[in-house]
Amino acid sequence: MNKTIGQRIKECRVKMGMTQEELAEVLCCNKSLISQYENDRVDIKGSVIVELAEILRTTTGYLLSGEKGCDLDEVEKEALELMALLRNEKLKSVALEQLRALTVLNI
Repeated sequence: MNKTIGQRIKECRVKMGMTQEELAEVLCCNKSLISQYENDRVDIKGSVIVELAEILRTTTGYLLSGEKGCDLDEVEKEALELMALLRNEKLKSVALEQLRALTVLNI
């Protein structure tokens, strides 16, 4: 079964060792709203999802659709963000080939 956005938010929050109260404080909202998010009782605005992804050290793609999980470190997150900024398909392909070549050297 696929996780819901609320379940993914909770998963990332727990992995970070944060309570609902702590997350609410960072988001400048109350704990009950965090609980509603985690229990999928309210729709979450796009801007809040972006903020949650930053706070929880994950990507909006993970929160929204379960792409690569909330265990990204800062370097992995930056690599994904930089790849997303590349608009030229040829450049994306070259960057991907470079990453693949580096994985071969990863001894």
